[in-house]
Amino acid sequence: MNRRLCLIIMIPALSLSLFVVEVLRRHGYQAVANPVTFSAAVLLGVASVIVLWAAYSVLLSRFAHMGLHRAMLLDSMCHLPLLLCLAYFVPGATRMLNVGTLLFFSALAGLMACRIAVLMYQRRSQLAAILSRPHLALALVVALAALIRISLIAANRFHGDEALYCHWGLLIASGKDVFLRYGVIVDKPPVFLYTLALFFKVFGASETTARLPNILASLGSIAVLYHIGLELADRRLALLSALFLALSPFDIQFAPTAFTDPLMVSLVLVSCLLSLKRWHLLAGIAAGLAVMTKPTGVLFLPLLLFFTALPFGGQWFSKRFGAVLLRLAAGFLAVCLAVVCWDVVIRVNCVNFLTASAARYGGLRIVPAARILPRLHAWLRQLQYLTGSRVLNILLIVGAPCVLAYDLWRRRARPGWLLDWAFSIFLVYFIALHTVLSFSVWDRYLLGLAPVVAVLLARVVLLPYDVLADRARKPVGARAAYVVALAVFLFAALLQPTRVALRYDFPVGGDHGAFQGIDVVANHLRANAAPRSVVFHRWLGWHYSFYMFDLPFDYYYYPDYAFVLDTANTLPNLEKYIVFPSWTSAEELATVLYNGGWELNELYRTYRPDGSVSFTVYRIQPVSR
Repeated sequence: MNRRLCLIIMIPALSLSLFVVEVLRRHGYQAVANPVTFSAAVLLGVASVIVLWAAYSVLLSRFAHMGLHRAMLLDSMCHLPLLLCLAYFVPGATRMLNVGTLLFFSALAGLMACRIAVLMYQRRSQLAAILSRPHLALALVVALAALIRISLIAANRFHGDEALYCHWGLLIASGKDVFLRYGVIVDKPPVFLYTLALFFKVFGASETTARLPNILASLGSIAVLYHIGLELADRRLALLSALFLALSPFDIQFAPTAFTDPLMVSLVLVSCLLSLKRWHLLAGIAAGLAVMTKPTGVLFLPLLLFFTALPFGGQWFSKRFGAVLLRLAAGFLAVCLAVVCWDVVIRVNCVNFLTASAARYGGLRIVPAARILPRLHAWLRQLQYLTGSRVLNILLIVGAPCVLAYDLWRRRARPGWLLDWAFSIFLVYFIALHTVLSFSVWDRYLLGLAPVVAVLLARVVLLPYDVLADRARKPVGARAAYVVALAVFLFAALLQPTRVALRYDFPVGGDHGAFQGIDVVANHLRANAAPRSVVFHRWLGWHYSFYMFDLPFDYYYYPDYAFVLDTANTLPNLEKYIVFPSWTSAEELATVLYNGGWELNELYRTYRPDGSVSFTVYRIQPVSR
């Protein structure tokens, strides 16, 4: 053991020992209050660290098959994070809450991370052999994504749109209205609705069943994005893109929902991958299914054309490329024709879904110039939750132009550079289109950008590694050091947004507790209300259509409180119920009814986990004299 090694390990050992003894002293441990005792305790601590260092170095040398001197040198460098403990002696540091605990565990975490990195590097050949197994790393990412998404499957009740889609799915699955022809106006194409019906038929009708298709679609999107990265670049980009998508708060919080968007995005990615693999007819069919899941899928067709044209280089006017486009169009139009037959031929005398959609959402038009900047700001505010991390967002904004510039400079030797440019242009095009056209500023419209941002972010964080790899004189160990630093950075940057998404605390996705208790309301009425009871509604009609699908009640939408009074007078012998959500009050209705000889009798309340009231169930009955 030479003097240099002793000096290297002595400094962090002294730092830790001084820190521990000083913490004990400041917290009233009188045994170390005396200067002589204090010094002895510090020296004992230093000696303990050195003994443990020497013992671990012996084990490391045997495990990693290296010389003892090299093992001691490497492990002494691993102790450098212990220098964080010196921050405890900075004036004013002790005013911070739990500063001692934070410094101690941060220093130990740094020490362990460095030791793990050394072990991984020394056994890199064995590790590379394990990770080189096909799809092992992807399986781990998908398994992590599955655990996160399944843990949220019961986090919320249905948003109004989710309840409506599931009602249509129940009509199909139950056989009551297989083609949705009677008494319903359908404003969505049928692919998602029949997918829901299939799952209801196989697994039974429930919220959990309704969310399974989108969870599976979300996991499928991760796997498909991995294979797209593999086709156009390499395994590093493919794996990082899959990881970023797996931990995207947008994707996490939309997966356990019954919106149409996750399935649509998954089908878009499938069509792009099939096109890359030159299965163009199947790619067209997948694209058609995406658009017939949600019509806004048509906005992704430029991406499909890019992936179709990519293998042809510049030969876009050749007969061979024309034949490819014909096969693509044939698959797409076949799906569209089948949907037209369902919508026009089978559902004869029904309003077609495009007309119904335009009527319900007002159609698309160019917005006035004065509204463009506020709308752009609103979309960008939603866009930040694709990563949920301010650090990653800044990194993406700053790093993306650098990646594009480097792509142009090294385009002849850089695989997948066209993908970076295509996704960057698509991102700008997508936001611009949603800003200029009168799309409602709804978070779910941006879900399709989650895979795009995942790929671009992966390119940004891999750029320094690629620069090091492209240098003629490669610094020894520089790439390995960058990989370790990148792993630590990603863990730190992704941990907090993932934790927030696991609590469903980002303002995207499902209902966020607004309709918590609606299922309990349904169960209460199921148990206590008589058949043919009248249930008035204004805000909860779509929810009743799912949660009380099989209950023999008559549902009355009321435009005003006078309608409730008139109906009560018209149907005096039937039981009548009304449910008020927490965001409105029953006082005005109570006054109107009382003046007409009726009153509200509160029967039941439901509560959110925080103790706040979510719904109040009333029975309308004659005034008791």
